[in-house]
Amino acid sequence: MKKIRTILAFCSLFPLVACGDPFTFKLASVGVIATMEGVFKDPEINLKEKNYAAADYMATQLQRSNVSYGANIHALPLVEMDNPSISSEFGLSVPEGIGLRLIELGYNIWLYDVAHGGNAGLYQEPPKGVAPDYKMVGRYAVKDRNVDVYIRVINTKTSHVVAQFDYIMPMNSELRELSKTPVQIFRIEN
Repeated sequence: MKKIRTILAFCSLFPLVACGDPFTFKLASVGVIATMEGVFKDPEINLKEKNYAAADYMATQLQRSNVSYGANIHALPLVEMDNPSISSEFGLSVPEGIGLRLIELGYNIWLYDVAHGGNAGLYQEPPKGVAPDYKMVGRYAVKDRNVDVYIRVINTKTSHVVAQFDYIMPMNSELRELSKTPVQIFRIEN
């Protein structure tokens, strides 16, 4: 199918050769090829829908692992695979979205570390001395055409993974903007 579209695109360019100079032909060729390769296409991604699907899948695993609804699960920001010390808006919004859905399903999720934007400061920290039973952690990798996301819920006492979900989202302008890491300036003293 792609080969047929390429042939049709080049056949439609022949009138441009008669009407203009070779530069017009080259410019039109590049535009048609870029359109066929999806350069200008921005795939529709519903981040909330993806987070809810991940949470629903993980909830079934939590049930199978006998994680009680009263257990404390601490949601932490996702870290970027290329630079684990930095996260982004994307690294905050994914665990927050998954955590909100798990709360709807009855689980006790601590979201104070992943609250961002208008939600910053909305979630309360647990009382001092109360440790989480589980941690929801993860990482993501930003690639040219997609973002790979890896989420785990880990038992803090045994370090066993009790739930996990990995998925790939096609890159679009919204995800590109959310996954930009903030610029950080470090001072090094000798």
